[in-house]
Amino acid sequence: MLISNFIKKEGRALPVFILLDVSGSMSGQKIETVNVALKEMINSFKKIENPKGIIELCLITFGGGQVNVIKELSQITDSDSYTLSANGDTPMGKAFEKVAEMIEDKNIVSSRAYTPTIVLISDGNPTDYNPTGKSIEEIMSWESLQKVHSGLRASKATKLAMGIGGDVDINILKAFINNNEIPVISAKDNNTISKFFEWVTMSISVRSVSTNPNQAQLEDTYMFDKDEIQF
Repeated sequence: MLISNFIKKEGRALPVFILLDVSGSMSGQKIETVNVALKEMINSFKKIENPKGIIELCLITFGGGQVNVIKELSQITDSDSYTLSANGDTPMGKAFEKVAEMIEDKNIVSSRAYTPTIVLISDGNPTDYNPTGKSIEEIMSWESLQKVHSGLRASKATKLAMGIGGDVDINILKAFINNNEIPVISAKDNNTISKFFEWVTMSISVRSVSTNPNQAQLEDTYMFDKDEIQF
């Protein structure tokens, strides 16, 4: 194993926060596919050579009434390996509050860090908020979501989202992204879940080696079918 694998890379951090729904409805093939795709993402990030922005990854799960930070924001190492399990309800609002709190904390996200990316993955509606029949504008007033959009630094973060299956409220994900130029990816099957992780991986990898990692570098959505892309 290369000695460099044990040496912390120096430079400006490029923070990536992934919010993962691990509620009961994600059990079975969904969570298994997420586990495989997450492993591939981490392996791809480890292989990036000479990055200008050093990727720091944070994994936050929400399910079973709890929000858990299973990987604190830090550089990726050879020991990073995660197997998620699914159970319980969907406290998405608490996950929003947690990620906003972490991004605003300069002891967690350095003031020198590049603009963060937040990735949301869910297959259902939150159990700590009822979006039924609400417009995007109404959802935007949700107090928990407001913390992501009103924070001095969290508000500037690039936000990406994937909804899995037909039960998720797409308006929730659109309100989370809050950018008409970035689509919600609607996954109807496990193949699309894998493609989403690939798309996110490619986008962040390109950004990490660009001359200006502060600028979002989203890869083209050519890999998705038209009905999988929702603006």
